[in-house]
Amino acid sequence: MNLKVTDDSVIIDGYEIEGFIDKELCCNKCSTSLVYYEDFDAYFCPKCNLWTEAACDDPDCIYCPNRPEKPLP
Repeated sequence: MNLKVTDDSVIIDGYEIEGFIDKELCCNKCSTSLVYYEDFDAYFCPKCNLWTEAACDDPDCIYCPNRPEKPLP
């Protein structure tokens, strides 16, 4: 996995997302630092390619209805 950080984004294996790496939060499975994905207001593990929490079921939520099953393509 190739990670690069810019002022307001993270590039993971060439895929750029708006967000940041949170050095204080780690994946429960692999201990990799989590990435905050601004577009979906959620954290994920870039190594496991998994969200850290399930999408909500709030019909008025502007983030979760459009959130993909996996954070990275």
